[in-house]
Amino acid sequence: MKRFIVFLFVLIFIAKTFSQTNELTDEQIKDVLVTQNAFGDYLKCKADNTFVSNFRTRGGDGYYIEGTYIIKNGIISFTNVKDTKWDNLICTDNNGNLNLDSKYRYLPDTNNGVFIGCLYNLEDKSYFWSVKEIPSDMIIEINGIKAYKVKNEIYIAENLKMRDTNSLKGKVVEIKGCDFRCNGWVEQTRKVVFKGMVVPAIAKTVETETIDGITAPWYYIQQQEHDPFFRNEGDIYNVWIFGGYVKEFPVNEKYENPEELKKSVESAGLKFYQDNHDDEKK
Repeated sequence: MKRFIVFLFVLIFIAKTFSQTNELTDEQIKDVLVTQNAFGDYLKCKADNTFVSNFRTRGGDGYYIEGTYIIKNGIISFTNVKDTKWDNLICTDNNGNLNLDSKYRYLPDTNNGVFIGCLYNLEDKSYFWSVKEIPSDMIIEINGIKAYKVKNEIYIAENLKMRDTNSLKGKVVEIKGCDFRCNGWVEQTRKVVFKGMVVPAIAKTVETETIDGITAPWYYIQQQEHDPFFRNEGDIYNVWIFGGYVKEFPVNEKYENPEELKKSVESAGLKFYQDNHDDEKK
């Protein structure tokens, strides 16, 4: 299944699963579920202990589910009163699984780098994430690394190697190709983000590092491989890059330059493809 790695990145982000400083009472958990609507349309809990769920899968199938829930000693249980099969159904790429036959704890402080708060499945140890975004500049932990949450995009000013941790000693990550927003693409395996790219940032490290005389944090960013059959449908990876050659911009304020990207790609020894009016590769 495409994008299965997005679920792996969730596991990388999990830090201190049971880290909330104060255990919530059953009444507090219910209040959060009912009044904050933490799971959006995917799970709407009501004060009368009923819930509804309305969502569409990536394949286009629509689901509307009704049921009841109970909270006892911090454990949340769901009952599907309309007998709709919903076992291990993936609601969205980011939310994860919600199995009605399982029991859950609500973890308000746990985050996956994008959302904060989740239902933790006590049986299969999976997570069903809220749709509450982490506040900007909130300090989170990524595999034990303290970092500020970032909501901006970043412009890449030099070809930068992608690594599995925030260090020059980190393993260089290889990703199969890349789709650019300007309708260009790379099919070969790459080890870098290219000069001229604008990429979504997830977080930046609290601590800085000085490399080649430049002091800056490391950025944790999202990258997607090139899928030759489904554009922008390749597997998603999350990698570290040194922040000495990047600049933050509000989302959609900075755009990629295809000519600059072409030069950057070719400088890395790779071939750059770009759509033209005749839909030919050049």
